[in-house]
Amino acid sequence: MDFSIYNRPEGDESLADIDYIGHGRDGGYAEYVAVPSENAHRTTASMSDAELATFCCAYLTAEQMLDRARLAGGENVLVTGASGGVGSAIVQLARVRGAVPYAISSRGKEEALLAIGAERVVVRGGDDLVRDVEAAVDGPVDVVADLVAGPMFNDLLRILRPEGRYTTAGAIGGAVVQLDLRTMYLKQLELHGSSQGTRTAFRRLLGRIESGAVRPLLHGTYRLSDIHAAQRAFVGKTHIGNLVVVPDRHWADVGAPHAAA
Repeated sequence: MDFSIYNRPEGDESLADIDYIGHGRDGGYAEYVAVPSENAHRTTASMSDAELATFCCAYLTAEQMLDRARLAGGENVLVTGASGGVGSAIVQLARVRGAVPYAISSRGKEEALLAIGAERVVVRGGDDLVRDVEAAVDGPVDVVADLVAGPMFNDLLRILRPEGRYTTAGAIGGAVVQLDLRTMYLKQLELHGSSQGTRTAFRRLLGRIESGAVRPLLHGTYRLSDIHAAQRAFVGKTHIGNLVVVPDRHWADVGAPHAAA
């Protein structure tokens, strides 16, 4: 299901007034929800409902970020927050485009990120992020896909090549940042804000799911009645990929492998 509420007719790709189910209208945490017929998409992918649920928010957001930044084959993209739902989706979707993703993440997640397509992983928290990235990346950084912001924001702009592109859809490290405008204008940088995605991006994403070009990263599932435990796990940031909440009556359908205590 496409969770977006498109307030414009088919063919109008502007996202200026887009919203989503669970925010612009009720229905995020419910066993049943009514949605517009255009939001329901048939799929033949051999995945569980919980696995399919990992795609609609995180992967659509990631696909739109890469659209906004015009990421092309052969380019290098630096991904912050790479172990989260959107970040891990960017890593996979960058590979689908033929680009080379480099990840920034916390220690202990390196192997998991390499397994999903990261070329190399830069461990966050070093003394000099610019130096660490330069040592890890083979060539210039064409695009930064940032989900963290906070204190590292200016360093991320310094890392970009001249005429590079910065795109963001999150600020888990801090939403209020300091910007040295000289870095932006002297390097001729592009800065893009991005949120959710277009109908076209969703249809393209569905094709990538159907073809097996991307795979779900379902780290854990939780009963809807245990939503507080799910939220604590999310805030703990020890997961790779996505956490999914399942209505209690469907819990038996989830299966043991992803059942969270």
